[in-house]
Amino acid sequence: MDATELNENLGALQVSPPEAAQLLGISPRTLRRWLEGEEVPGPAEAALRAWRTLADRRLPWKPDSVSIFEDDQDQIARHRRHTEELAALLKRVEARGGAKNPWTIDLEKCTATFGHFEVGFYKLQSGGFSLSTYRRKDEQPDVARDMLDIEDAAFCIARAFAKAQSSPAALKAVADYARKHSSIFAVNGPNLLDRSEKARRQKTIESVADKIDELAVAASEGRARYQDFESLLGELHAVGFYPLMSLISDVAHSLV
Repeated sequence: MDATELNENLGALQVSPPEAAQLLGISPRTLRRWLEGEEVPGPAEAALRAWRTLADRRLPWKPDSVSIFEDDQDQIARHRRHTEELAALLKRVEARGGAKNPWTIDLEKCTATFGHFEVGFYKLQSGGFSLSTYRRKDEQPDVARDMLDIEDAAFCIARAFAKAQSSPAALKAVADYARKHSSIFAVNGPNLLDRSEKARRQKTIESVADKIDELAVAASEGRARYQDFESLLGELHAVGFYPLMSLISDVAHSLV
């Protein structure tokens, strides 16, 4: 990795050179040398590429804030290794076309299930996850034999975490837009609405915005479906309110 690519990665990750130096476990002076043209060594390049892999998939990649604040280099290094392993796993599963089975992810119970398989995980302080348990209900577990299935489970868990990261913000954006423009709605026919009907519609729009906020909370726990949002969108359409298509598209991309 040369200085140009290093700069591009730091910009994409939105980290300053001093912060990147801390996360890579090097001195700011060393990072400056790399930015001035010195070749980035393999271990640092591997970490940077792993961080980009997770960031591009909307997954948390930084250590928890306490480790960063206290400059706990031991914990930061462990987290760095974890991100590299997860990034490599995601690329392996993607290379074979994605998970072959539709795993069910329960972010509240921290489980991934498919048929007789169950893979457990725990949530990290950084906002990510780490696998914890693996079992089968039909026969004795064999990690070596079932590794591809375990990797598929991890891939699906990562996808669920990515949705949980982006969906709440997309839903809240729709709710905020509805509240801000609740007095503006379409009317069928030439007749204007009287004051009471206008107030009723505005109150309905604001009430649906509250429901969308509740759905955003559910989304952060992995419990929201696009069909739930479509139902609320239908309630808005019923009173002549139409959120921007770009906002609806963001929700669709995050939930579907």
